[in-house]
Amino acid sequence: MPDFEKLGVFYLGRPYDPATKSAKPGLLLYDSKDLVTHAVCVGMTGSGKTGLCIGLLEEAAIDNIPAIIIDPKGDIANLLLTFPDLRGSDFLPWINPDDAKKKELTPEAFADKEADKWKAGLESWGQDGARIAKLREAADFLVYTPGSTAGLPVSILQSFSVPSSKILEDAELLGDRVGTTATSLLNLVGLDADPLQSPEHILLANILKTSWEAGQDLTISSLIQQIQTPPYSKLGVMDLESVFSSKGRFALAMRFNNLLGAPGFSAWLE
Repeated sequence: MPDFEKLGVFYLGRPYDPATKSAKPGLLLYDSKDLVTHAVCVGMTGSGKTGLCIGLLEEAAIDNIPAIIIDPKGDIANLLLTFPDLRGSDFLPWINPDDAKKKELTPEAFADKEADKWKAGLESWGQDGARIAKLREAADFLVYTPGSTAGLPVSILQSFSVPSSKILEDAELLGDRVGTTATSLLNLVGLDADPLQSPEHILLANILKTSWEAGQDLTISSLIQQIQTPPYSKLGVMDLESVFSSKGRFALAMRFNNLLGAPGFSAWLE
């Protein structure tokens, strides 16, 4: 077994000599225990930050270390472009046809050259298709795309389902779930609300808590209805109307109704 296959050691390449601009003998290994807290990767544009992070994530996956990756830019989805057989036909759907034209090659011939280039590159670093296969076997790679159907869509309706009994039976956990859900909902309609002072937040939190404790799931439609006509007449010890007038509740309900009616929001409901 190569040294870089030891569990807990990430293979990042070889040491580099800036003076000669060439790799030096030996392996550059990183102890995964150094990443148990926080880390930051800093560098100029084009310096290799994304490549380094992808390498770290691949090494972690091979060692059965799971990762949740938040990627606004969209580069890290390249983790899914892994081809153990390194065949030109695997690369063909992902090449740029214009690049093939510039080389005066057919797309198929260009893809074959790309596959050969990757195969030679991996071999120069002591790797092959078998290690790619090991990566693919070690983890399931899923791409979630909130607000889009390009990958696996994320439905916000899951947030309105009754939590598990473990959460319902723990007042602190339930309070956290209610608070974060109410805050997230208000952020969706452009409101940055104080959980202790905002009547909007207090109203939503009470609607969520009351429904969940009754074992009732909520939808956006039922939420809009309950905002206008809450299932209680008091908030705290004061009358509901004194704390949050019907006019204010109608304005809040309209915000959610407009969100529901917006065509771009439909992907969030699938």
